Amino acid sequence: MDNFLHYNEIARAIRLLCQSSVLLSEDTEGTDQISVGSNRLFSIGDQVELVDDETPAEVYEVSGLVGLSFIQLTTTVSGQFTVDNNAVIRLAEPLLDDLHWVGQGRPLVMPQPAALEVPAIVVEPAILNQPMGEGTNKSVRQDYHFRIYYLERPAAGSRRNEAFLDRVSKLFSLLTCDIYLGGTCWYAQIIRLDPDPPVQQHLAEQGLSVDVAEIELLARRLQTIID
Repeated sequence: MDNFLHYNEIARAIRLLCQSSVLLSEDTEGTDQISVGSNRLFSIGDQVELVDDETPAEVYEVSGLVGLSFIQLTTTVSGQFTVDNNAVIRLAEPLLDDLHWVGQGRPLVMPQPAALEVPAIVVEPAILNQPMGEGTNKSVRQDYHFRIYYLERPAAGSRRNEAFLDRVSKLFSLLTCDIYLGGTCWYAQIIRLDPDPPVQQHLAEQGLSVDVAEIELLARRLQTIID
């Protein structure tokens, strides 16, 4: 049976993007060209790493971007990185380089929140809309909403300081740079950012004192329902 609900697929792409990474869509086999769902995260001259669950990271340089789905490297990949082993390509210097944890769920039900290491990001699937009349006789438009929470310890003597907002800005840039979210949708856009969301007070009541920024992101797909 075909999969008509894509929450996990898109959420995974968001989590990886927060870590300056994107999944490979094909195995590497003696090639200098990497296949991905979307290459919008990368630029010519970037130092990148290839890694999967079984293979140590290898560092390469981007020499070009081919269409939307290929990354040209300056040298041939020596190791084999496979889709089955969750191979990714990532920036060697991630934009958010101090993240301790990136997960999926709801911040309010995290186990033992006081022990959570931060900075951290939580991706929460929210509402899915399928507007009437917005597809075709063989497809339906799907609008997936996600809430993305950035959490870190408050700076001494100051809340919502410049450093906190600077890191939120980096996360905003990451989520904006690839409107295809690694090829999981045909359009994505941030539609809301709250630098002081209600979830912060709820976490404080659980014993976790953190600064929180909440970003709402819309990911749009056209889902085929009749072949």
